Amino acid sequence: MRMDAAPRNDWATIPNAITLLRLFLVIPICTYLVSDTRPTLTAILLLAFGLSDWVDGFIARKFGQVSKLGILLDPVADRLGIVAIAVALVVGGMIPWWIGVVIFLTDLILLCTYFLLRLAEPPASSRLGKFRTAFIMLGLACVAFGRIEQLSMLYQPGIYILYAGALLHIVVGFSYFHFMRGEARDSASTRGDVAT
Repeated sequence: MRMDAAPRNDWATIPNAITLLRLFLVIPICTYLVSDTRPTLTAILLLAFGLSDWVDGFIARKFGQVSKLGILLDPVADRLGIVAIAVALVVGGMIPWWIGVVIFLTDLILLCTYFLLRLAEPPASSRLGKFRTAFIMLGLACVAFGRIEQLSMLYQPGIYILYAGALLHIVVGFSYFHFMRGEARDSASTRGDVAT
């Protein structure tokens, strides 16, 4: 997550601890989804996963705990978590396979592009990117809560939200891909000017 405050080298911060906790939550969430067990606990853990993203960002900004590690770790935790949960839902037969494929492949292409271009840091999250993430998380949450018998009416709306979220993911992914290529060209141009 890119913050306005100047990042520090410190890694031992509360936001980073929350981000790591968010990553660890993915393990039981995916386990319960694949085995189709503990629907109530799974939904609660998924809700905690989504809310923790807002909490760590708020703490980092409010208390000046922005760190270089956090700038890299936060988006990685978001993307890994969402991809893993989406794939687990596909394996569990709860969402269409193409949604998981779109989310997985788009993020894989962006990750490979980032490392191949050797960028200094990932692109800042755009407003559309944040909306995309919130949209997908809402869809995942609706599907997860829809596994609870009393809340089964949320399942189908969750699928429709994920349809839209997956398509939006492609649009956002293309914009990030284009941005990273531009950053790489600018960086190469700058190095050329310095060498001259």
